[in-house]
Amino acid sequence: MPVTPIPCGPDGGTGTPGACSCSPSIASAPLCRANGSTVLLVLRSGCVDCSATPTDPAVIGWVDPLTGAFTPGAAPPDAGPCSMGCSCSPSIATTPLCRADGSTVLLVVRNDCADCDTPAPDPVVVGWLDPLTGVFTPGAAPPDAGLCDPGCVDTVCRQLCDDTDGDGQPDATYSELWCIKADGSASLVLTYQDDPSQPYTPVTPVDCTYGCPETETVTLCDASGPFLRRFTWLAGVGTYEDVALDGQTPHVVNGTVGVCAGDGGTPGTPCAEQTTPAATLGLCLADGTPIAVILTRDCDGTVTQDGWLNLTTGTYSAGAPPAGAAACGDSRAFELAGLLCDVDPATGDVHALVLVEYEYNPDGSLAHVRLVDPGTGTTYTLQGELRYCPAGTAEAAADLDLTVLCDVQADGTAVPFVRDYRRDAVTGQINGHTDYGLDGTPYTPTGTAGVCSPEAEPCRATSTLLLCDLPTDGSPTATLTDTPGAPYYPYTTGVATPGAQTLWDGGTLTLPAAAGPQPGTRGTVSTAAAILQAPRPVCDAGTAHVTVQVDVTQLGPDNGCRSTGFLGLYKGPGDANRVALALAPPDTPAGWAGTLTAEADVPAADLAAGNIAVLVAFDAYDDSGAICPPPRHTGWQLSQFDATVTYDQTGCATQFLRNITTDCETGAVTAVTDTTLDGQPYTVTGQAAQCTAAGGGACCPEQPCPAQTVIEACRCDDTDADGLPDVGYVELLAVDCAGTVTSLGTYTDGLTGPYAPVSPVDCNTLGDEEGAEPTFGAQAHRVELTGAATWSAAAWPTLQSVTAVAFGGSGTITTADGSSTLHQGEAATWSIARDEDARLTGPLVIAASTGTVTVTFTTGEQL
Repeated sequence: MPVTPIPCGPDGGTGTPGACSCSPSIASAPLCRANGSTVLLVLRSGCVDCSATPTDPAVIGWVDPLTGAFTPGAAPPDAGPCSMGCSCSPSIATTPLCRADGSTVLLVVRNDCADCDTPAPDPVVVGWLDPLTGVFTPGAAPPDAGLCDPGCVDTVCRQLCDDTDGDGQPDATYSELWCIKADGSASLVLTYQDDPSQPYTPVTPVDCTYGCPETETVTLCDASGPFLRRFTWLAGVGTYEDVALDGQTPHVVNGTVGVCAGDGGTPGTPCAEQTTPAATLGLCLADGTPIAVILTRDCDGTVTQDGWLNLTTGTYSAGAPPAGAAACGDSRAFELAGLLCDVDPATGDVHALVLVEYEYNPDGSLAHVRLVDPGTGTTYTLQGELRYCPAGTAEAAADLDLTVLCDVQADGTAVPFVRDYRRDAVTGQINGHTDYGLDGTPYTPTGTAGVCSPEAEPCRATSTLLLCDLPTDGSPTATLTDTPGAPYYPYTTGVATPGAQTLWDGGTLTLPAAAGPQPGTRGTVSTAAAILQAPRPVCDAGTAHVTVQVDVTQLGPDNGCRSTGFLGLYKGPGDANRVALALAPPDTPAGWAGTLTAEADVPAADLAAGNIAVLVAFDAYDDSGAICPPPRHTGWQLSQFDATVTYDQTGCATQFLRNITTDCETGAVTAVTDTTLDGQPYTVTGQAAQCTAAGGGACCPEQPCPAQTVIEACRCDDTDADGLPDVGYVELLAVDCAGTVTSLGTYTDGLTGPYAPVSPVDCNTLGDEEGAEPTFGAQAHRVELTGAATWSAAAWPTLQSVTAVAFGGSGTITTADGSSTLHQGEAATWSIARDEDARLTGPLVIAASTGTVTVTFTTGEQL
């Protein structure tokens, strides 16, 4: 818990002169209200005399973190500890079922959330969807709906022998067509001899001891055109029969039989190498009946569809198969893909949910693709780009079957990766998977794949210090500009010394001895002056302290007489505006050397404006009669001039809080965060240092200083004597200057009042097998809104996740961003991002406009 030391006032226990100083502390703790909002409880530890025991912290008020408003007194009556729980989001899935008339429906199944420590409940059927119309019907599936029969996944043809004359020897052959189903079972579909359209009943099936008859069909031509001749060889004897090109109608030869003419023959006649009809298997009618499509390819490679054969009844039909025929294993000619999203490519916004409908040709090839509105079943017009739904969309989460696992190496290190499971479309069983790295690239585990172990929660201790941001711009570098000295030395004896800027820049300046006095006077004084200026800081108290100094050497040839020279500071012309003066010693002998220093406080505004000047004035000739008999010729050398400026910045320091986080075990600092006193981020602009207490004064150094830091420690209590912690509480500890820790008392979790522990125990027992999981869970809820009904997140203070779905109409969603439409068939989901997040905050209001809006949500519950 952050602790904020503040300076102690006259009423804080240190008002008596000579008493010990102390720093009371301010602490805050979050509480949750019934409407879901959060407040910060503010506690204060008062000052005491040096020898007294610190008092228990007292509640002085509470703060609304959204407005920053402080309310004195006790916390609101509906405020209490904030609960945390598990987070989960219910999911919706669909499963195809087939009806007695061959049509298909989609069964809609909902998987609800469960508490953290209980198994998930079984899925619940909420209704079924007609994929052709998009109409949703609540309740159980139609009574005639069941698992779709995948039909034949393969067909097998067996050639057998028959004894038709009763002599015990095979004299005829026939064929059996068997259907192999997905479950591995096989059933007899058709028995025939040469023509699959003519069923055959064996007389006496026998083993083919001498070999089965061999058959071959060739195309021949007579005077009437091409026909088919089927040859059969049995026991070395060959027979044949002639049929029309349809393979059924008997053909009577007309004229001479021979090979049909090729390209050079009669136009329109088949070529000599025309292929025989072939059957394409693997297709089924809409009701699952297997069929064979009869195809013929001519010499040029052109394929013609002659008809189709019902493999169950053996009936042959000319022309194309009935509409609805598709590849066996798919019971419908239309297939709906999973939900996708119409996404704006520029903003990433989801316009709507979209179904992709695939229409197949009778031979199983793709004929047409259509976008479908999942709510109405009508054709949908794409507004942006068709993409997988972004993360956070309920439908996207329902279609994904992904999990994050860890590839544990031999040295114990773990590499996280994503495993994408594939499921059987009919049974839902997992039949394979694909692994990816976290960046989406293919990944192959090299160690042992398993569930990632959660990282141990690091132990952290936080302390808060009250510091001051001391400005560092109060001692700027001064600039000096040479100027005439007459305004500051307004006497006729004064003579300006040329080249004095050299002195102000840190060099050496020589003031030569004068040959005689100035006209009408008895002396000559060498002078030099400069304007002294320094930039003003952002904050000051209105004054600045200026110090100037210069090294002086008396060059002779004569000794000085009386006052020989000075260094002065001025804030205007004349002696009346002189604010500082440093005199050289009187009667200085030739060869004397010394340093003159002058300093004074001047107005900060004058210094910044260039209204402050520095002047040096030394006697070059002095003839004062009896006092200083002639001759008095004196020269001087000035050097090492220096000027320093310090603005008074009393009151310019800014108080701020420095929060220091350290590792409990190593003591290493892991984070340093600076904030203002009201908790806003703060950036130090000057130098961080301890604040100087107002009034100052020494205080009994022999006494230990008061507590500097208050630490909040989490404790656990065993109230039912089972050896396991069942109640959490807080102990406040004070740390003084010497590092001594003193308990300030124990309080309930949230610091709502004192707490007296029954039997304190180690909180780590929670991690033992008996102590198991934290005592928090997630409660599942679901409501249906119709008419003008509404649902508000404000009524659920421990809200964790919300999913709203519109059926048969639309709804309205109001958030902090305003109101928007929940479109028919659309789903919207919100949930906390991390398990440690306390709750999902609003505002969030969901209302039904037309139709029904379902709201599925979870709340955190203390178990």
